[in-house]
This record gives sequence, structure tokens and C-alpha cells, in this order.
Amino acid sequence: MSQAVGTAAIGKFRMGLYGLVNLPTSIVGLPIALYIPAFYSQNLGLSLAAIGTLLALSRLTDVVTDPTIGIASDRWQTRFGRRKPWMIIGMPLKVLSLWMLFVPNSEFSLFIWHTVGGEAVNNLYLFVWISLLYLGFTLVDLPYRAWGAELSPDYDERSQVTGWREAFGYGGTLMALLIPLVVSLVFDRSGPDNALFAVAIVVVFALPILTLPALIWVREPPPLVKRRERIAWRQGLKIVWRNGPYRRLVISLVFLVAAVTMTASLSFFFVASVMEETFAGYTIFILAYYLSSSMGIPVWFAISRRLGKHKTVVLGIAWLSLWSAFIPLLGPDHYWLFFVIMMLKGSAVGALVFLPSSMAADVIDLDTLRTGEQRTGLYFSLWGMVNKAASALGVFLATTGVAYFGFDPSVADNTESAKLALACLYSIIPAIVACVALPLLWNYPLTRARQQRMHAHIERRDQRRAAEAAAVAAKG
Repeated sequence: MSQAVGTAAIGKFRMGLYGLVNLPTSIVGLPIALYIPAFYSQNLGLSLAAIGTLLALSRLTDVVTDPTIGIASDRWQTRFGRRKPWMIIGMPLKVLSLWMLFVPNSEFSLFIWHTVGGEAVNNLYLFVWISLLYLGFTLVDLPYRAWGAELSPDYDERSQVTGWREAFGYGGTLMALLIPLVVSLVFDRSGPDNALFAVAIVVVFALPILTLPALIWVREPPPLVKRRERIAWRQGLKIVWRNGPYRRLVISLVFLVAAVTMTASLSFFFVASVMEETFAGYTIFILAYYLSSSMGIPVWFAISRRLGKHKTVVLGIAWLSLWSAFIPLLGPDHYWLFFVIMMLKGSAVGALVFLPSSMAADVIDLDTLRTGEQRTGLYFSLWGMVNKAASALGVFLATTGVAYFGFDPSVADNTESAKLALACLYSIIPAIVACVALPLLWNYPLTRARQQRMHAHIERRDQRRAAEAAAVAAKG
């Protein structure tokens, strides 16, 4: 592996500690897409279309909170670093809102809701607590990812950092699937309500325990350069948006994340209604999907070292689309065929998740070279905002789409046309959405060679400025 001049490798132990933080966060992420729509519609009687709309609307606050926190984490210098204090602040809110959203009928949740003037568990309840959970995500996850982008300046080592993070993320995803499966098989308590309760119990304890080691033992590099001026977040977003490669990458992210989220949002309904499987069978299918995603990360990383990150993502999109095309042809008699296709399709997801994050870190070097400033938090605030908005868009398109075509999760047997629409919105339509990103990524300009040249220029410039400052100080 090439290593930039004047830098040291972070080491796999600290990469592992850093990546471990993503495990409990990822335990939370999947159930929001998989179980929240099913639980709040089937168990609590809310409209599926209303749920999709509320999940999308809850992301509107990110337009303000994400850039505000991103810029603040760039500026806020403390003895503990710029990123870590925000993660510590955000964890209590994240834990509280998680419990309120996942276990709304508990005595504690109802007491808190009634204390603040709420009444029944209704649309307002869902909107308030999903919005606060997303705010908690912003406070923890945005500084966390900006921190990861700064851990190494090396093109390939950045992919390793994001690879460790996403591998643990998939570990969390697998746990999010295994926990309900264990509860179902061992305790004979199945269904979205029991799945959410079990996940909430695990995360409430795991989040602080698995985050603490990284906060203690993984360094947070100091900023490469000092900021010369303070800018308003709107002006900052305009500066970021003028970065051509980053703009191209962010637009691609919208389509990739929306596609993956559409599939996740409808997976439960597809397996239950089209494949006619039980909740335990559904968990096994999804477990295979995300297990193959995790196992595929080292393979995609090896491919990216030969082809480059952007062309590897293109290959991942093509692989995902290929296997998605067969899914509408399947039915209850195709159990093992569906299982194999899930494994093959799932193996592509790793390329669509960890490589774009690594590419975003490379883009920040271009801004630092041009401006002499380091705005990692600002860049990842926009990245996180777009990521969450695209996720909400995916949920909205999926849930409202199947509702438009007549699919009703509360009905025991939907019509064949409704099932076909569900199958297409679960597989083919997301693949088409992902393919929109292909022309944006194929000729992506930030290659390994260019990134290495940029970092060398940044180091030489910073060394020259340091020498000039030392000379001035010596004369004084």
C-alpha cells in the first residue's frame, strides 16, 4: 500500500476500535426500515402511506441540523478533539428516542409522552420520536464519519478505514436480524413488536459500551490547517456545492441510497406476501442477504485497488441489477432459488456503501488544496443530510408506491397485481434507480494518482507555511 509522505498508518487495531462504534448504530438503522412501517401499521393501526410520509418529513430538520453541527464540529476545539465531544452529547438523546420509538407501549414511554402533553401513540408520536432519533444520529454519526475521513490521508488506507467501519456496520445489521430470530425461536415471541423491543434492549446497553474504547484509544488527528475565517453554513454549503467531483458524488449517492432503502423497506412485505414465508423465514432470508454483503467487502476492496473506487462502484451497480431482474419471477415454490439470489444480490451492497464514503474523503482533499482550509465536518454534514434524505425518499417511494397499486399489509391475501407491483418496487425499480448513477461515476475524475498528487501538494504547502511562520517568529 502506498502511504503519503510524512504520514503514519493508523494500524488495524485502532481501525477496529474505530469501526466498532458503527456496530450499535447499524443495529438501529435496519429495523427502522424493516420493522417500523410494519409495526406502526399492523400493530398500532397507522396508515402505511402516512408512515412513509412522516418518515420522509422527519428528515426536513436535517437541512438545518446537519450543516450546523458539521460546521460546529469543524470549529469547536477542545482538549478531547473536535469530533468526540459531539458524540458524547448525542448518545443520551439517541438512546432515549430509540426506546420511545421502538417500545412506544411501555410504561416508561407512555409516562414520558404524557408528561410532555402527548396522548395516544399516533402520527404525532411517530413524527416526534423519529425526528429526535435522527437528530441523535446526526450528533453522533456525523462527527464520527468526519473523524474517520481524517484518520488517514492515503487513498487505499481510507478504503480500509471505511471498510472496517462498514464491516462492523454489517455486523450490526446481522445482529439486528439475529436478535429477532433468537427471540422468535428461543422465546417463541415473533413479530415486528417483539423484534423492536429486543433490539432496543441490546442497543441501550451496547451503544455506550462499544463507543467508549474508540473515544479513549483512537487518536483524533489535529486539523491540517487553521481556519482563516468563519463562514455561515449556507455560504459553506455553496462552497461545497461548487466542488465538481463532490457534487457528482452526492447526486450519485441519492440514487444509490434510495435504491438500497426501497429494497429494505419492502423486504418484509415481499417475503411474507409473495414468498409466503413466516417471520422466522424472513429473518433467515435477510440474514443471508446482509451476511453476503459483509463477506463481499474485502472482495470489492481488492477490486478497487485494481480498477479504482469509482469503477468498482459501477461494477457493483451492474451486479446488483443483474440479480434483481430475476426476483419478480419467483414465488412460494422457489425457496432455495430466492435464497441464492439474495446472497448474490446482497454481495453487491458493500461496494455501494463503503466505497462512496471513501471517495467523499478524497474529495475533501481537493477543497483543502484549493482553499487552504479543512472543512471535513461541513462536507460530511451535507453527505449525511443527503444520505438520510435519500433513505427517507426510498422509504416514501416504496411505501406509497405499493399503497398506490393496492397493496395492503393488513390484508391476508392481496391481489396478484398488487403482489407484482410489490415485487417490482422491491427489486427492478430500485435497480433502475441505482443505474441512474452510472454515467456520473464512470468518468469520475478523482483517481488514486490525482489524490496522491493533491495530498503531496497540501503537505508541501503546509510545510512551507510552517517554515515561514517559524522564520517570522525567529525575527521577532
